[in-house]
Amino acid sequence: MWPYRSIPARSVRDRVRDPSVCAGVRVKHRSATLCAAFVLSAVAALSGCSSDGDPVSFAPKESAKPGETKAASDVRMPTNPRTWDPQRTLADGTQVVHVDLKGAKSGFTGRVWAWVPKQYYRPEYKNSAFPVLMALPGAVGYPTNYFFSKEFRLQERIGEAADKGESLPFIVIMPVLNANKDTYYDGSDIPGQPKMGTWISDDVPDLVRENFRTYADPKGWGFFGSSSGGYVGMKMVLQYPERFSVAIAGGPDAAPDSPLWNGHPKEKQENSPAWLAEQLIKKSGGAGGPSSSPSSGAKADAKASPKPKNSPSPSAATGPTNGHKVSISFLMGTKEPKAEVVALDKLRQEITKGPIETKVTSFEGGHDGYKYTDTLFNGDLKWMSDRMRGPVAAK
Repeated sequence: MWPYRSIPARSVRDRVRDPSVCAGVRVKHRSATLCAAFVLSAVAALSGCSSDGDPVSFAPKESAKPGETKAASDVRMPTNPRTWDPQRTLADGTQVVHVDLKGAKSGFTGRVWAWVPKQYYRPEYKNSAFPVLMALPGAVGYPTNYFFSKEFRLQERIGEAADKGESLPFIVIMPVLNANKDTYYDGSDIPGQPKMGTWISDDVPDLVRENFRTYADPKGWGFFGSSSGGYVGMKMVLQYPERFSVAIAGGPDAAPDSPLWNGHPKEKQENSPAWLAEQLIKKSGGAGGPSSSPSSGAKADAKASPKPKNSPSPSAATGPTNGHKVSISFLMGTKEPKAEVVALDKLRQEITKGPIETKVTSFEGGHDGYKYTDTLFNGDLKWMSDRMRGPVAAK
């Protein structure tokens, strides 16, 4: 068992709402696989898995000793660790945990799941920050997030990849994406609606900083998302490059299309990736040189990435050297809807310049959250890791 700080069990366990929400519900990019994933994760949350042990806290067990190496200036130490409830326990003893968060800035209350890799507890990293990967779901995106489930094995696979030196040991954060199960919010503060943009950009990261050792550098923060979750991750790095730097977007839309934008054309435009990219390019002094990697299949990407040593590489530990502020990888199936492929290709051509680097990884299949996750581990997670900061061991 990893050194979680155990808290006495609560008398009443939190529960999520009825998982049978896919049928008859407006879901962005609804598909059978995404709905199945949603139901599986919701059922898991409703089952005994949500009481897998006592509540835990990630508060440090002891303060620094005299003469001990202190954290670097760009490392943010936890400021207000709270109690989390276990969701499920992995074979290596690490746990997926969850907490209900009332966003101080958005005013929205939703659930957030988290997983911390085993490296986080090693003595040599006790004063080091760890990179954060925010995993955003597609389908309904409420009241659960299917990426915590054992069906996707996202945490297990990241742990295995980190052990092989093919990934940084990420802290994985999995918030709900939408405010309800009836519609979607494009990860934006739509006038008159719950502020789901602020929820993702501010409240959830603030929760992470309160509980875990993180980097102040945006190179310590990235996104992986499926469908509408991929869109939101892409949007966040373009909108807040001073906070986030890398996004891997599986089958995202090219533009905001929530019906809640009706009557708000100006705000809708100001939340579109094309407009956000244009502002970022202008602030960075223009287009600059080429920033695009060639399109490639998942297998080709994997071959192009040399296998690193069985530890975070020096370049990963100190940050990327590619010179871009924002890096985005699009994961696209060969059977994605043609209109969406055309629109996304047009967007990519428009935004790939100056501070923005993009690439496309293709795979056999259609719009499928499982396929996007599989493709993540076929070269793209290594690509992301090369552009982010990893933990630094004490000397």
